[in-house]
Amino acid sequence: MDFGKLFKNISKDFGSNLTYKIGLSPTLKTKQCFCMWSDLLGFSSIFQESNWILNEEVKRRVYERLEAAHSAVLYYSSPTERDLILNDGMAKVFHPKSKDEDSNNILLISIFLRSCVELHISINETEHELGLPGCRSVLAFGESIEYIADDIRYDDYVLNYSKPTDSNISNVAKRTGNPIVVYNPKELQMNTAFSKAYLLESGGSKAGLHGHHFFIDESSIRAIITLATDKGYTPIWEEREEGLCLFVPYNSENIDEVIMGFCFDKEIIIPKDVRYNTKVYKLKRYYPHDEKTIDFYFDLEQC
Repeated sequence: MDFGKLFKNISKDFGSNLTYKIGLSPTLKTKQCFCMWSDLLGFSSIFQESNWILNEEVKRRVYERLEAAHSAVLYYSSPTERDLILNDGMAKVFHPKSKDEDSNNILLISIFLRSCVELHISINETEHELGLPGCRSVLAFGESIEYIADDIRYDDYVLNYSKPTDSNISNVAKRTGNPIVVYNPKELQMNTAFSKAYLLESGGSKAGLHGHHFFIDESSIRAIITLATDKGYTPIWEEREEGLCLFVPYNSENIDEVIMGFCFDKEIIIPKDVRYNTKVYKLKRYYPHDEKTIDFYFDLEQC
């Protein structure tokens, strides 16, 4: 039964907030987005070694590894993105504005990508100091469709007529703290960027994405080129000794100063045994918007 259609015309004065939220589904529309999915490598090995019996030593090791990685997620995030932590995996989502909505669109994309790179480097540095294998990260671009309420709380199940007349929340919800019962973040609802990144990362070495590296799906490259061009910038490809470079310069005559820049491994990956046909680039260097390319870059080969 489609409860969205069943409750579509129910007044908020009747039933509960749950029936109202179910019946008030968003209008169908898609939003473009970038998504990076990162995963701690070899995380399940400790459970296999202990046959999934969590003694105090196993608990401590799991806790310390997750705490270190996820504290970095909290630090390398910003109000313009949405992040999800799920066990040993981490997702970072950013919805760019259209070319007419925001004059700083490309700069915000650059800042988001920088936070992705810094998070990847930070986790790997900490992991390697502890003798751990690090994380693998994949950035992809796609669309998302918001189709239902993104959270359902305790109070949503309480019939509205039973609530105090001077309050929008029931007494029982107040006493319990009105916790969230159902999580369904709208930024990740039907998100093809997340799906692409997850498929590629989980394919791992068998798919051709080896080790604790940062990979960028071709969908992201195409999106960056399109979005930059829409704003009047001229993306430039250049093959150098160190790799295959893509720059988005402020001025096409000067690639020493860029909004963002990438240096990829020259060997482009064609993933195998993954339900997605694409090309993947292994990122070696990232050039931020506020430094000259000849002076500074984030070195992902050293992390």
